[in-house]
Amino acid sequence: MDQPGRQRPYQNTPDVDLSVTYREEPPRAWTRICLVAYAGWAAYQALQLLPDDLTAWLVVCAMSSLLLLCLLAVPLSKRLYHRIHLDGGELRVGRERLPVASLTPVSLAAAANEPGRAGLREYRASLTPDQLREARRRSNALTRPRLVGGAWAVPLGMEELVVETAEGASLVIATRDRAGLLRALTRARGV
Repeated sequence: MDQPGRQRPYQNTPDVDLSVTYREEPPRAWTRICLVAYAGWAAYQALQLLPDDLTAWLVVCAMSSLLLLCLLAVPLSKRLYHRIHLDGGELRVGRERLPVASLTPVSLAAAANEPGRAGLREYRASLTPDQLREARRRSNALTRPRLVGGAWAVPLGMEELVVETAEGASLVIATRDRAGLLRALTRARGV
């Protein structure tokens, strides 16, 4: 929490465009489909069981809600840990906040030149088995950058964007629109 009269370390940095905004919310279609299906199932069971078997209907709804919770765990996790907002020179990923001025322009430029998922697939397919084993050995020897937001891993359907801070820490940001986030960060950072 910021105290009144106290400035954040990167707040008045001249090389950050504070007017750049970017917002990335996880899709809600799966959540809506699951909730509508659950409501339909509960209504169907109510027509079959109520008013005679209230206890049976409550048990069926409770057991079905456990299945619903399992189906909604990933969307809820993405919403909690991977929601991205860029506003006022601050990048918020899930619960974590990063000043845009702390991101190095060199790492943003390097991320812009990295191949996307399709390019990596093509590169991997072009390697011989020996080259692939050597590449895996080298990548396993490296330490993995920290995932921003607090989750364990990058979820399926999301890409990762690797950036570095001025302090030298490597960070991974899980995003659904890698190019859009990278454009916003480079515009905000003035790269």
